[in-house]
Amino acid sequence: MNKFTITLKPVYSCPAETTPEGIELPEGWTLSWHQAETFKALSDPNVDVVFNTAMTGDGKSLAAYLKVMTGRNYTLAMYPTNELARDQERQVKDYKDKFQPKYDPQIYRLTGAILEDFVETQNLPSKQQGIIDRVDNSEILLTNPDIFHYIHSFRYLRRNPKNKNKGDNADKLFRKIDEAYKLFIFDEFHVFSSPQIASVMNSILLMKHTSVNKKFLFLSATPNEALQDFLYKANLRFRVIDPVSKNKYRFSCTENWRQINQPITLVFPRELEPNAKASYQWIVENAEEIILKFFLDYPGSKGAIILNSIASVYKLSELLKPLFEQHNLKVLTNTSLTGETERSQSVDQADLLIGTSTIDVGVDFKINFLVFEAADSGNFIQRFGRLGRHPDFLPHPYQAYALIPNFLVSRLFEDGGSLKDGEEFDRVNFNNAIYHHWSFINQFTEYPQRWGSLQSFCVWNELCSTHMKATYPEAVEAFRTDTEKVFKFDMLKKRGQVYHCIQQKQHKIIDEARSFRGSSQLDCAVYDLTHLNEPERERFKNYNLPGIISNFVFDLMEKDEFLEQVQRAGLPKKRFQDALCYLKLKDYREVRENWYFYYAQDDFNRVKQLNRVQILKKLEIEGRDIPNQMRRKMSQRGMVCFVSAHDRGTLRNKLGLPMHFQAYGLSDCTDDLKPAYTIAFGQSALMLESLIWYWKPKENEPWIC
Repeated sequence: MNKFTITLKPVYSCPAETTPEGIELPEGWTLSWHQAETFKALSDPNVDVVFNTAMTGDGKSLAAYLKVMTGRNYTLAMYPTNELARDQERQVKDYKDKFQPKYDPQIYRLTGAILEDFVETQNLPSKQQGIIDRVDNSEILLTNPDIFHYIHSFRYLRRNPKNKNKGDNADKLFRKIDEAYKLFIFDEFHVFSSPQIASVMNSILLMKHTSVNKKFLFLSATPNEALQDFLYKANLRFRVIDPVSKNKYRFSCTENWRQINQPITLVFPRELEPNAKASYQWIVENAEEIILKFFLDYPGSKGAIILNSIASVYKLSELLKPLFEQHNLKVLTNTSLTGETERSQSVDQADLLIGTSTIDVGVDFKINFLVFEAADSGNFIQRFGRLGRHPDFLPHPYQAYALIPNFLVSRLFEDGGSLKDGEEFDRVNFNNAIYHHWSFINQFTEYPQRWGSLQSFCVWNELCSTHMKATYPEAVEAFRTDTEKVFKFDMLKKRGQVYHCIQQKQHKIIDEARSFRGSSQLDCAVYDLTHLNEPERERFKNYNLPGIISNFVFDLMEKDEFLEQVQRAGLPKKRFQDALCYLKLKDYREVRENWYFYYAQDDFNRVKQLNRVQILKKLEIEGRDIPNQMRRKMSQRGMVCFVSAHDRGTLRNKLGLPMHFQAYGLSDCTDDLKPAYTIAFGQSALMLESLIWYWKPKENEPWIC
């Protein structure tokens, strides 16, 4: 096979010289250097924020939970994916069993869907009451940063829009959270981009000026430099626990050092073209000779295939399931469309697990075989880090195949690349090579100033209320000073811009800027018939329209019919109430559908030249077999968007847009094989605008349109 092959050396982690005072470890346990140092930093009254950058597999989770397992240190932990939160819930319960903390902390996991179900089943009046109930009964609460953000953005409150003096005070919920917990953990924070960094920074600054003695812990193999810069400007004291810089890793057996990674053989196929089909085709062609053969040669092995395309996952599962079943081996899937039941079983029960990004973020796999795609350098290291964490498979080998485009392979091994075929590398130098030779990915560094500052204004505006001024008299000016310094903006100018936006009835743009990961304006409610063994209530899901059109065969459903089925299944209707369309997913497309957005109004020349975020109606979808009813639904809804006069390929290359950035082709005519324009929606629209706005800023141009 046309390939390059390298070997990754094992990794050994330095033990702590002594166990910090106050920690009683389970029998036979020892701490790593970084775990002890994290505990010390979190115990230091002169430290507000701690970054732990230990390698994947080196026990960052234990470092995070040592405080709560050895003392009454109530903890709120946040995870970017529901799958990781579920995995960590199992881990934390295991810590509790091992440490047996005297005060018996109660552990609860809270996601948006769990919250909705809890409110419904407990007959509670609101999500606010659901959150309060869980906080009152959970010394360790595992949730996501989205809920944390919305609590500190004054959501979940009962407000009277006609009378500001009626309804909940702005601090009713966030004060409850901030007083209940001492430590706030953000896990795998490197997966987030600048909008989420700005959101978290605004929340931390609100907490800084309304509560005391709170600690924040960020767990990430690659600490975010922008966040550290923001903390420095806000005079928040932070400490970085970095084992690599302190030479706390070794790559050959060292007495008393704990092995955290097994040696791995990593193969780079050389012939993959840079297109969406290449990886899928490689797996199809090598399903028996490479993938199945590994499991037959090394009985008891476990493996994973992690891909970018959800359609590829399910098409490959249909191919591989019967192939593996002949040998009593089980193939399971785990994607954003996988129901709760199969997700909870898949990681433990599958011999071969096939999934998307839902499983590549922090989930602790026990596997010795991995095939993976990667969207960027961080994504590569993240996915590759799923392999080799456990010695359970020895003496079987640990084997990986990296399915990346041929031009990237050439950069790594040829053209002055850092890797050499057949040679051995340690993890530090290997990771550096991946970061150095990968394509540039934009970090949207201007977003916090442009749009994160709008969040700052909304928080400051709440702090200006009579109740908040009386309760936190110094917070108004202190928060303003910090955010102006951190995000480099003028609060009073921002107030004028926001009021102008309101006068122009552009509330949707404000709502988009205040969101955490963006709104769901392109989300459709789906009844999924592609998972044959799924329980009825798990067939109802939300999924984005572009992904559906590209990858699925579907039928339209009437809203009333869909919601009636939802109610019969015992699910809350509110979860699907505002969907763009209601669809029945029947199958996956063999060939990805080509389509684009279509705008045929007379003002198209004005729209494409604005270079501003705007709200557009009359957008349609142009493509084969697009139902007229779907076109009408799209056309009727006002969409927060940004239109560029450049085509999508040009923008991606010039700006280094991430692979999954929501930018699509746009045209003003039908049967356009290569749309000349680009449209981005929601938060992606704000991110794209923040790049283009700073190319040629013009003070006399309106802030929005």
